Amino acid sequence: MLNVHFTAGDGKGWALDEDLRQIKASIGSMVRISGPAAADVVHAAYWGNLLQVAPAILRDRFVIAHADNPPFYSLKQVEFGLGSQWVDLWVARSTEAHGQFSKLGLPVVHIPYSIDPKLFFPILDKRALRIKHGLPPDAYLIANFHRDAEGSDLHTPKFQKAPELFVIILKALMELGHPVHALLAGPRRHWMRRQLREHGIPFTFIGKDTGERDDFGTNILDRPTLNELTNAADLYLIPSRWEGGPQSVMEAAACRIPVISTPLGVSRDILEPQCLFQSVREAVDCIASDIRNRTLKDTVETHFNRWQANHTTGRMAEELRLLYEKLPERMQTRPEKAHRFKAHAQSLAFRLLNRWDPPAPARSLRIVHQQGLIASMDRLMEKLTLHLQEMGFRADSDHPDLILTGVQTEQNQSGTRRIPTIQWMTPDLPPDHILPDSLIVTPSVQDVLELKQHGVPNPSIVLPLLDSHLPSSGQPDPLLIATGDTKASLRIWDALSHGIPVAYPSDSAYGEQVFLGGLPYASLEHSDEVLKQLWTEASTFQQLIRIPNQEETSAMLYRLLRLGSLARYPSLVFP
Repeated sequence: MLNVHFTAGDGKGWALDEDLRQIKASIGSMVRISGPAAADVVHAAYWGNLLQVAPAILRDRFVIAHADNPPFYSLKQVEFGLGSQWVDLWVARSTEAHGQFSKLGLPVVHIPYSIDPKLFFPILDKRALRIKHGLPPDAYLIANFHRDAEGSDLHTPKFQKAPELFVIILKALMELGHPVHALLAGPRRHWMRRQLREHGIPFTFIGKDTGERDDFGTNILDRPTLNELTNAADLYLIPSRWEGGPQSVMEAAACRIPVISTPLGVSRDILEPQCLFQSVREAVDCIASDIRNRTLKDTVETHFNRWQANHTTGRMAEELRLLYEKLPERMQTRPEKAHRFKAHAQSLAFRLLNRWDPPAPARSLRIVHQQGLIASMDRLMEKLTLHLQEMGFRADSDHPDLILTGVQTEQNQSGTRRIPTIQWMTPDLPPDHILPDSLIVTPSVQDVLELKQHGVPNPSIVLPLLDSHLPSSGQPDPLLIATGDTKASLRIWDALSHGIPVAYPSDSAYGEQVFLGGLPYASLEHSDEVLKQLWTEASTFQQLIRIPNQEETSAMLYRLLRLGSLARYPSLVFP
């Protein structure tokens, strides 16, 4: 019987804790739960929590990690480049995520997200539920229980969840005269409530009003209450830019409630095509039709059947047990793990070191770059230098413990080969200029895929260095990215920073830049239709464009500079 160490969830009773509970319930009888030192396997319900385990232990255990978000998104988390090197097997929770892991060349199995059918199920008396929770009996009730604020910053809309799209859709429906009423629940709904009040959109919030104080520990509702609220709604609306799940699409399907969503995560696996939208117009047309004629009613049974077949806790338990039955075969090539006494010492030393000397950014930096060879690289390295200066870092140390580099020649590589190196790149940098022992920083996910296509094995992350947002005046012509153009990331960032919507090939990864600020197209004929829509609805798409600001970029740079300290073993960050 294998000894398995499960890393922590989120500690708040939210999605990650529920995932961890389900995983343990599924395989608990097949394994012995242990601490990290005694473990044969380290199993993380969230890959980021692997950073809480000593790298020396992760190095010779079999590591399984679930991805709470699709890997294309995780490439924008600087720690992913570190964590992905420890993971022997990824668990993808949707076909979308499985495809992305495969494109990145990472070992993966598909075990879909699930929810417990004992917690979410249909309740037929909708009127009684509305009376119980003080909801209007005759309004068309549109539910959304996602958080809408960035962490504890209750004034900034959460980029992932796109609450601004929810508000724009409901505002458009109100202007058309439809009797919509928003149903909100869960913590950190402050931004949404302010916006709905400002636009005169009626809503009900189920929870305790804490004013301007963070309510994360107060307004997390229990599952039975969420089940009742879901059943009380006429429609569940998911406007997110990306999702690992979301669980809400499964909850709505299990309750036999109509649900529409942007095409992401599990939504692609469960929902009918007519329930997937990519623009405000598509969402408004779909909802308006349902208000008039209940056109979404016919999708409910199909969604329920897909959920029941593939996304219940029972199905997930079967898949996890099958994975563990075959795990000894996968583990045959693993090196022999350290003696338990040594592993305990490594684990204790790691915890004490992080307590007494918390991870910090590199103390001495040096930028190494050959000017005048590639213009886009020259501009990029100038931006990097400026960002570091504004953060209080100098990058001219004679004795650096970290090299930041752009274009290197044989001459300026001398003396830097043994120093951990982070190399920035633009699409103009030839793959053969990539240093073999460097961590690569790219402008976009599409650039990472290009490196993989050219056989570059280096760990890569996405961290664009952009100019300030410069809104476009008037109605700009959208930017069209041609089919097969794999080097357009900088042009896309420039367009978005000027408020210009983008049309991009649907088989590319440019959607990870554009999100709701443009549309994909599948063919040349389709591109004409997409360009027309982007032009006629330019103001709406402009409202949804979002690029990283200077504060966000500085925070990511800071995290990048502390990777070596975080790992405590630089060779695990920089191969």
